[in-house]
Amino acid sequence: MTKNYLFILGLGLSLSLNAQNLPKLEASEDYQEIKPKLVKYQDRPESGVSTVIWSEDFANGIPQDWTQNGTPALALWEYRGPNTTPPDSVGSRGCWAGPNQSGNLGSPISSPTRSNGFMIFDSDYLHSDGDRATNGQGTVPAPHIGRLRTDTIDLSAHNGAELGFYMYARRFQSAWYVAISTDGGATFSDTVEAFPANEVPVNSSTPSNAYYRTNISSIVANQSEVVLEFIFDGTVSNSNGSGRYYWMIDDIELLTPPANLLTFVRATAPGTTGEAPAHDVIFDGDGSYPKYMHLAGKQKVPITFDSNIYNYGTNAQTNVQLAVEVIDANNNLVTTVLSPPVASLNAYDTAYYTTLTTAPWTPAIDGDYRIVYKAISDSISQAATPTADTFNLFVGPKYSIDDGVADNYFGTNTGTNGMIAIGTLFNLEDPDTAGNQGKVYLQGIEIQMSCLTDSTADMEIAIYDSAGFAFNAGFPGGTLPKFTRVFSFDGSVPCNLVNFSFEDGQGEPLELDAGTYYVIASLFPNATDGVIRFANSANWNQPSYASVFQNSNGSWFSGFSNSTTFEAPHYRLIVANPTINLRESDLETFSVYPNPTSGKGFIEFDRPGQYSLKVQSIRGELLMSQTHNLNAKEKIELNLTHLPNGIYLINITDAEQNSKTVKLSIRK
Repeated sequence: MTKNYLFILGLGLSLSLNAQNLPKLEASEDYQEIKPKLVKYQDRPESGVSTVIWSEDFANGIPQDWTQNGTPALALWEYRGPNTTPPDSVGSRGCWAGPNQSGNLGSPISSPTRSNGFMIFDSDYLHSDGDRATNGQGTVPAPHIGRLRTDTIDLSAHNGAELGFYMYARRFQSAWYVAISTDGGATFSDTVEAFPANEVPVNSSTPSNAYYRTNISSIVANQSEVVLEFIFDGTVSNSNGSGRYYWMIDDIELLTPPANLLTFVRATAPGTTGEAPAHDVIFDGDGSYPKYMHLAGKQKVPITFDSNIYNYGTNAQTNVQLAVEVIDANNNLVTTVLSPPVASLNAYDTAYYTTLTTAPWTPAIDGDYRIVYKAISDSISQAATPTADTFNLFVGPKYSIDDGVADNYFGTNTGTNGMIAIGTLFNLEDPDTAGNQGKVYLQGIEIQMSCLTDSTADMEIAIYDSAGFAFNAGFPGGTLPKFTRVFSFDGSVPCNLVNFSFEDGQGEPLELDAGTYYVIASLFPNATDGVIRFANSANWNQPSYASVFQNSNGSWFSGFSNSTTFEAPHYRLIVANPTINLRESDLETFSVYPNPTSGKGFIEFDRPGQYSLKVQSIRGELLMSQTHNLNAKEKIELNLTHLPNGIYLINITDAEQNSKTVKLSIRK
């Protein structure tokens, strides 16, 4: 392993974490290993709810009266159909747009009539000719703009319309617009943007069947010369290049707008600065607290939910509320928490998170939950609302800011200079009630590894007290990590959720003082151009200090500009039960012998009574549970021959709930 010097970031923390923001690195091209599943997109209206006024599904190719205008002139949209080359089964041919490193094997749009044909602006292919060796040397390198214009549409008999179409797009510094003309295309005075960067960030993609819809009634009502122009704008740039990747469209429709419809939107509330997400989750009443979507059961805190709700329909809505349903793994409704109502919301107005924040909810028991956000009003019931977005929350031994969804991967080849270290902040502030006073216990950490990860790499994991950081200064001189260990990879690491253990030679977990820590992984890909990559979740924008990374020049960053490629690493601490210096109550003594044992032994009780016996693994897994009514000096036989060698916990609780736990070592 070649030693990298870890330039430790200073945060100046008294855990007022939003006092300043860490710098962000400019995003660069990245592998699309999987297609991100971001926040749920708008649904196509059900049949009968809206009437189709005009539509185009490209069943006969590009309509004869449509036109194109590229800048440069060869920056043109392509038609893909059953008889074209390539056919409708192929998406982007660009060198960065396909899965993994496959180049021109990108998937096509998943629209209802894809097999009839669809349109694509393949910016990445125009930029590279499909080869990374000629990236930037393609037929029409970025910056470029592709414009696809419809013929004239007569809406003179319609006092409103919404625009809807299926799309599949991936962004690197690009934008996707629809310009609207009401004078036959002579001028385009209005423009809407399909899924801007705050919804689909840099190096992310929409689902292949995303449906975009927007109410354009205020622009096109009763107009006889409406023209739409679909614009891929690849002129947006950073130091790593101009906008590219791709945009596919199909099944374009103009429909009558709905009467009653609420949607979730990003918005800036009056009197606030900065745009708030469409829906958010706040832990412990503090926006700077990391969003632990794997919440450690031993570190439970109250959770509140909020959203911005837009009245998309033509009717005013009364008593608009956010309703959040908490559903357990058995599909049972645990609870519903409600926000205060907004008494009246006019058509095309927004109700903001400053009002639409629910009462707090604290998980009572560990388990897997689904969190369902619903927009409701007097006209739209909780049971029937079409606006319902679902997210995951896991409460148990794992502690992480990821939500279990791998939206993309990041690592040593991500960013201009590549990552050499990655850190996540963990609030371990509640001590274990069964252990030494003021202590917490960790079995290890799980990391979801990319299939591109080099099996010959090494990784060092270190744990630092966050209070030791000082922004731009690093740790005070002489500061050492609370824990450090080097792990060497093998063939079992790529493509897997890998557990890196913190246990000692006797199988006992790591003991730390309760507090707030950074767990930092330093990456050492030993092969030439070696790769180490982790999974990332992109559903929730994390506070700046929740996760940080260091690139090869020693600088630290909180993420990438306009990107969620690095937002919530699949980087899960495993919180364990204590195994040393266990607290004892006034329970009368009992004997477990022999200890160590080959698996068979006895427990002898001094006094008569009813006793509950539990056998647990060192990680807190319940392996056996029994109840016994015993006489004084009576003993019971313990048969654990089915368990492997290791340290186990024997817990005895009497009828008065006095409890004691001892360690038992099995050695066969």
